[in-house]
Amino acid sequence: MKLMHSEWRDRVKHWIRTLEEDLYEPLGEIAWEAYTTMEYLTPEEAAQGKFVPVTPGYTWGKEWEYGWFRGSFTLPERARGERIVMDLRPDGESSLFVNGKSFGTYRASWVHAPHHFLEDNVLTVCAEGGERYEVLMETYAGHYMPEAPTGGCCTGPVLPGAYQDPAKEGARRVLGKCTYGIWNEAAYQLYMDAKTLQMLLTTLDETSLRAARIAKALEQFTLIVDFEQPREERIASYQAARDALRPVMEAKNGSSVPVFYAVGNAHLDLAWLWPMAETYRKTERTFAAQLRLIEEYPEYKYLQSQPAAYEMCREHYPELFERIKEAIRQGQWIAEGAMWVEPDTNMAGGEALIRQLIHGKRYYREVLGVDSVILWLPDTFGYTAALPQILKGCGVKYLVTQKIFWSYNEGDEFPCHYFTWQGMDGSEIVSFLPTSYTYKTDPKEINTVWKNRRQLRDLDAFLLPYGYGDGGGPSRDYVEYARRQEDLEGGARVKLAGPLEFFTDMEKAGGPKHTYAGELYFSAHRGTYTSQAMIKQKNREGELALREMEMWSCLAEAEGWQYPLEKADGLWKTLLLHQFHDILPGSSIARVYVEAREAMEKLLQEAGGIREEALRAILNQSREEEAVTVFNSLSFARKALVTLPDAFARGACLADGTVLPVEHTFEGFKTLVELPSCGGVSLRPASADQAGRKPADGAAEEAVILRTQDGFILENGQVRAVVNDRGEVTSFVLKESGRE
Repeated sequence: MKLMHSEWRDRVKHWIRTLEEDLYEPLGEIAWEAYTTMEYLTPEEAAQGKFVPVTPGYTWGKEWEYGWFRGSFTLPERARGERIVMDLRPDGESSLFVNGKSFGTYRASWVHAPHHFLEDNVLTVCAEGGERYEVLMETYAGHYMPEAPTGGCCTGPVLPGAYQDPAKEGARRVLGKCTYGIWNEAAYQLYMDAKTLQMLLTTLDETSLRAARIAKALEQFTLIVDFEQPREERIASYQAARDALRPVMEAKNGSSVPVFYAVGNAHLDLAWLWPMAETYRKTERTFAAQLRLIEEYPEYKYLQSQPAAYEMCREHYPELFERIKEAIRQGQWIAEGAMWVEPDTNMAGGEALIRQLIHGKRYYREVLGVDSVILWLPDTFGYTAALPQILKGCGVKYLVTQKIFWSYNEGDEFPCHYFTWQGMDGSEIVSFLPTSYTYKTDPKEINTVWKNRRQLRDLDAFLLPYGYGDGGGPSRDYVEYARRQEDLEGGARVKLAGPLEFFTDMEKAGGPKHTYAGELYFSAHRGTYTSQAMIKQKNREGELALREMEMWSCLAEAEGWQYPLEKADGLWKTLLLHQFHDILPGSSIARVYVEAREAMEKLLQEAGGIREEALRAILNQSREEEAVTVFNSLSFARKALVTLPDAFARGACLADGTVLPVEHTFEGFKTLVELPSCGGVSLRPASADQAGRKPADGAAEEAVILRTQDGFILENGQVRAVVNDRGEVTSFVLKESGRE
């Protein structure tokens, strides 16, 4: 016979379910006015819209559309002394503003427990009665997102027309009944106690004394709680049941218990299954909700990475951003992550990875007032072996990621969580790999994670990033579970702490005992080097364009030219943004790539414009001059086949008077020029007198240029050269010697 009879198990389950049903008591309905738009609006701009009254059942929504809902209410006397929350039913992920301030979120539909929609939308923890609230809600109508029936990230081929949008355009969302009311705190605290014990019991050895005591306490809880009585008496029974559970809730562990360093986190994909404009809203939803958790729980620690996300918040929600900065100064909000975004690290060039760190660490230091020393990349699809060297050089000490453990292809599992990662040059970075970035904090999850760890004997602590990703972060339940497990007998200890404290404590205990050398290869997501080839091409073109822009601008500054630093800085940030790990690898929806192409083409145009201005400043010449200067930004000398204007029909003259032969081809006048490394050569049209001279060094007076499928053949009396379309000499033969 099991430790707890099936009737008792069912009884406990039903009592917990009924407790959850008693968490909320509506006091009144929120009456809404609505306004819809396809534009991105600030709350102040939206307030000027043409709002009309709507009621539950109001149907609206085109693809990519936003609905703004405006309502107000005053708390009745019945609310006095109570915690007041809102039960909102907008039928879509929403950003909330209360009394003119960013407030938080109506979460996406995949929450783990229905009351997570309510518990974080707290208007006051102790109402006085008579308070008035003005609520503004921005709801996203959504867009069609095909999902394979097999699910997951590896869905296989798709037949043409296999996926059709089931939603009716213009009717994607239906407004439900929205209310405000009392959160039954007594019921909630008992619910959390009972759920904690119920889940802990599933992880314990049934023959243990601890399991027997918990089972007996849960049975007693169901005998004490009497739901079928008026509210005051019901709450009294809740309090009596908490008293009965207190001995098993306060039982402490021994000394040999692992510690989970739990940090709240909301992994934000800057673009993925939504366009970047939706991410702007996600920053408001997530950040404002987390600030209210910070205000209520002094021990709570929340980590947010990616300066690009902070900058979105600062641009679109400046009042919220200032509150975040204050939370950072107080130490509860952890601004960490090192890089500008969480990028792909295999396709981004080495210089770009360094710029990710330079721009990221500078933002943390200059804007947020902290020094970032942890590379936080939980969702990136693999790591180049060059990264430890780059991190060391930029002052980053630690790496946290987790996706390396994923595998769809029966590959070898990564062997450890806590280790020293050794790069290709021998540089070393201390690293920790959890197995998720959206953990829950309940006893079942935490103790299961510990049992499934890779290192069986020499790991006595674990870093646990927890909370909903992509809009919301942890809910109140997560913090309450963590509080109860600070030292709860039978399970791992939970410590609300940031990753830097974890790494510091682990080093004091001796540091990593394992070393892993080389690339951190990720075997699960295939096709990331070929999907959406356009963005990969534009990324490389952008990296090269910015290099050219900076190189020639440095020389131009020596001539007194003013480098447009702010504009150039913005171009770099555009490139770095589009190296995000769901943009560059090609794993986002189509609209992301339509917008990415526009952004990258604009970058190339503007970088080219700055380069052109710099080159003209170097030459100090007007556009009317006939001279042509050919530049070579490479670190080695090369030959180039150059196209010249009609003024060069007689030939091209170098600064030392040397005349280069010019041939008239169907593509214009062409000549072969030898270019120095990191420099240039100026050519001027040869005069009639110069054109009559014999070319220097006995060069042939005439040259023939033939067009071939692969490029050009340039031939004169001494040399026959093969030149490709980029002007690069691929081979040449000296005719007198026959040497190639």
